[in-house]
Amino acid sequence: MIAELTIQRIALIESLNLTLNNGLNSFTGETGAGKSIVLDAIGLLMGNRASTDLIRHGADHALVEGLFHVSGAILARVNELCLDWGLDLIEDGQCVVTRELFRSGRTVCRVNGRIVTVQMLRDLGERLVQQHGQHDQQGLMKPDEQMRLLDLYGKHGDLLEKMRDKFKSWSSLQRGWEEDRLDEQERVRRLDMLNFQIEEILDADLRTGEEEQLREQRQRLQHTDRILSALDVSIRAIEGVDRQRGVYDLLVEATQEVAVAAEYDPSLKEAAQLLESAQIFTEEASRFLTRQRESFDEDPDQLERIEERLVQIRGLERKYGATIDDVLKFLDQAKRERQALELHDQHRSGLEQQLQTARAESVKIARALHEARVQVAAHLSEAVQEVLRKLNMPSAQIQIQVEQRMSDGELAVGPTGIDSTVFLFSANRGEAPKPLQKIASGGELSRTLLALKSVLAKVDDLQTLIFDEIDAGVSGVAAEKIAVQLRQLGHTHQVICVTHSPQIAAAAVAHYSIDKQEREHDTTTSVQLLDEPGRIRELARLLGSSLADETAEHHARALLQSYLVD
Repeated sequence: MIAELTIQRIALIESLNLTLNNGLNSFTGETGAGKSIVLDAIGLLMGNRASTDLIRHGADHALVEGLFHVSGAILARVNELCLDWGLDLIEDGQCVVTRELFRSGRTVCRVNGRIVTVQMLRDLGERLVQQHGQHDQQGLMKPDEQMRLLDLYGKHGDLLEKMRDKFKSWSSLQRGWEEDRLDEQERVRRLDMLNFQIEEILDADLRTGEEEQLREQRQRLQHTDRILSALDVSIRAIEGVDRQRGVYDLLVEATQEVAVAAEYDPSLKEAAQLLESAQIFTEEASRFLTRQRESFDEDPDQLERIEERLVQIRGLERKYGATIDDVLKFLDQAKRERQALELHDQHRSGLEQQLQTARAESVKIARALHEARVQVAAHLSEAVQEVLRKLNMPSAQIQIQVEQRMSDGELAVGPTGIDSTVFLFSANRGEAPKPLQKIASGGELSRTLLALKSVLAKVDDLQTLIFDEIDAGVSGVAAEKIAVQLRQLGHTHQVICVTHSPQIAAAAVAHYSIDKQEREHDTTTSVQLLDEPGRIRELARLLGSSLADETAEHHARALLQSYLVD
């Protein structure tokens, strides 16, 4: 419940501290006094949209703070949020919610002093307070809202969660199936491209390291004359020309001479060995150079073929990778992709089977939800009719139709199942029930909404209910019955009600008067908890009589006393 409410610089309110009570709390005041400001302030704590227009004229920021007493199931649900958000658990049953608005449009939200987001505030508010205004009467006529109320009464939360999960899975597969169908032409085009690329690379018969080898061969062929000249000179120098001895013959002679001398001077043996090694290396070099010389053929087209091959390789590298290794990697990837696309029909068949299975699972949960709704609809209708009888509508009938939606001869499955819900209403005996939105008057809608909320309050664990002018369109006996019902609802809940009805104001355990005062330079709104004399004066005003009218005050006192006996 809301134990305390602090409002600073909100609209006409400069500063206000309210202590609220258990049971029914009523707020009354002249038209234009600012009765809605209190509810707007509570709405800010619930995460409602904030406008800088709410900030009092001349102020740069506004503040709303609420102290909530929470216990039981609500405390457990609030602490679940605290765990999710990394906040300290509430152990003393007190939760302080603060929201500040700034002219810049910035808003700062806190829960027990810790900064939170507006969305977090909204999630918390859904667990603390339920607000109902005149727009809820219009919402009551919407099929989606009627379905929500039915599911709330039936406690279908777990089934609905399963339904949403199954529908989400099925929808995801359905989108995949549709995208796959639309991409079929693209798949064929991609296969054609891959086949061309793979064939082009395979036809080239690339080998790792080939490009480097070809560049070396090209360089060799481009400088053939220079290389051959060097080889010829080197070979002649080693082997000699005509009668001139070459390096090899000279080394042989030198080796022999030093070997003979070493027989007489052992210190020359090392030199003899070195000369012998030089002789061997020179002989090997001569044979290598001769082979290299002989390897040069007279094929004039070889260089052209190498150039053509390098052009082919560079063309593939421009398309598929910077090097031959990159091109070969691209080839492997292309083969794998082609294989995956060629297996597409098998994949599509599997996807179709998954789609059918997912739909069947969705329909199964939807049918279970349908059966549950049909059973609950009868119980909810009976419970609401019982309350309507207490609200001076003895002949009222309300029926809840739950029908399965169809599309193209199949069940139309959605995230909330396969059902459409219609609330049928008849205010008078002998009239056939018709859709609520077609026949109910404003007063009938007000009482129907109250009846629904009274019934749902028994199954919901919310502690605070707020009604903004639930008495709209009713007066007299009907207003009196609404007052009794609200007071009864206050036995199990904190009920906050902004009203023009003297009966509802009299039925409250706490009555607050909202007054507007015009000062020299500005206007302010104040809220005062009325004592008994104050309540009598305010009730007399609501009854439409002059405060000086003793009869009116007597009537007001009698009205108040009639509820105090409860």
